[in-house]
Amino acid sequence: MTDDLPDPHPELLDPDWQRHAEKEAWVDYRKNRAKARRGRRLTIIAAVLVVLAGGGYAFVQWGRSTSEHYDPASSGGDGGAGVTTTPPAPTTLPDYARVDLSHPFDNTPAQAWKEGIAGLTIPPAAKTGSFSAQQVGSALDKVRHAIETATLDPEVTQQHNIEKYAKLLAPGARADVRAKPGSYTVQIADGFRLLPVSPRVNGTLTVSAGRAGELLVHADYLVAYAFDPGSERVQGPGDIEPFLRYQQDYALDSGALWLDGSHRYFLDVACGAGAEDKVAPAFSEQLVVSSLPGEPGQFDPAQPMPTGENCP
Repeated sequence: MTDDLPDPHPELLDPDWQRHAEKEAWVDYRKNRAKARRGRRLTIIAAVLVVLAGGGYAFVQWGRSTSEHYDPASSGGDGGAGVTTTPPAPTTLPDYARVDLSHPFDNTPAQAWKEGIAGLTIPPAAKTGSFSAQQVGSALDKVRHAIETATLDPEVTQQHNIEKYAKLLAPGARADVRAKPGSYTVQIADGFRLLPVSPRVNGTLTVSAGRAGELLVHADYLVAYAFDPGSERVQGPGDIEPFLRYQQDYALDSGALWLDGSHRYFLDVACGAGAEDKVAPAFSEQLVVSSLPGEPGQFDPAQPMPTGENCP
């Protein structure tokens, strides 16, 4: 299915904007959904090479059996003679496992990740190309703040105040942010709320010189959220904990910040909400899907971006 492209906003005709922009190419796999048992491993894949026009999505779902990391017999018991040990974080999420809503990230790949933006590793500022160490440090701070605002600020993610993020980018980019907020920020679907625990983050920023007068900052990171299930029966952490993987390229040009490109992969999200560019937990819908094997990059930003998909 191909969406008709809207007429471009006048600001998008600006040559300075066009120098940074390429048409986005998204694939739309929206199909009729069959009701069945609760679906697992719901994932969105979207490659965004700076936005100029609307597109679609590809969605993914995959299933995995409960691992030994979630076996109660392997995480406690009286074999430790009073010695408390912390097991290593698992590398996958199980289909079925007990979830402690007060510590929802325990026994998940995010259990050792830092809370909030502290999980994003920032390199020491050093002279890069024609940019001084001070200028590089300022650019890193701007990108860090933009990522924090886009993914962790409740005013943006839950109250949908897109202006708080838009004002951080160059004036020529703001019209498109307003037109497609879900392409730039996390937009939690209406009717859902997060548990009162901070999302977990794991990732890095790297810096390089771009064209003359341009500094590039590449971001590769994951954000894990924990949704409040309310009265819903939770069968495992995948029901309430989406993992959102991002690869983004920010450019600082003449003091203005641009998002030059973004590739994202959303694991354990509801496909219906994703089709509307929103994020909702997997427990909110039921789907019949085929199973796909896991990929290391689903939970590790040091690994290549996952590519599998199977959401209907």
